[in-house]
Amino acid sequence: MKPVFGVCLFFLVGSITMLYGQSNAGITNYSNAQQFMNDANGRPMYMHADYAIEGSPYFSNDYCTANLKLRKGKTYKGIKVKLNLQENLVVYDAGDGKEMIATSPVEKIEFLNCTDAAKSKVLVTGYPAIDKQDVSSFYVLMDSGSIQLLKYISVNYRDTKYYGDPNMTRVFEQKEVYYAYTATKGMIRLSKDNDHILAIFTNLKQELAKFMAANDIKCKREDDLIKLFAYYNSLNQ
Repeated sequence: MKPVFGVCLFFLVGSITMLYGQSNAGITNYSNAQQFMNDANGRPMYMHADYAIEGSPYFSNDYCTANLKLRKGKTYKGIKVKLNLQENLVVYDAGDGKEMIATSPVEKIEFLNCTDAAKSKVLVTGYPAIDKQDVSSFYVLMDSGSIQLLKYISVNYRDTKYYGDPNMTRVFEQKEVYYAYTATKGMIRLSKDNDHILAIFTNLKQELAKFMAANDIKCKREDDLIKLFAYYNSLNQ
């Protein structure tokens, strides 16, 4: 009877393992995710169902696998999260169909393997207050170095009723604003004017002017802004 018992035990353990894995299918890395859920002090997220939604308050509408760092220093890998830009809320998948909001302050999110590859970016908090933003506001880190290039995505909404539709629709609109950050000057809001941007690079202004002319840099284009900051920071390594 021992061989029969062993076979039964094998299938029993296998079945339990399979069911356990299915129950946590929403979690990429269970052990790390469990630690994050313990430390995040999450609260349930309640959906508003009294209006239709157009647009989005999220950085990415879909969950992305991400590496996170809390402001108190702990790091976590392989966590499924979304970022609500309007309210600076980090929403995570609890693995059982529940969405939770992390109440522990998050310092950094590195989005990986997003459905939209353009959303696989690093977002960081902790910068000085400027305009309507504060230390908890998230910025997309476009280029790092002695002068960082940051993008802030503001989210506004308006409630409207379309003709013939009795229901209210909440329309979200996103707007991108660019900043430079240095340890000495703090946050600088950037305009789309080449001369304004050039004035930031005081110690290498002539070199940057030549680079801009040679590469037809237009600071109103995001790709050109990234090229300019990357070139400057390469000279200051």
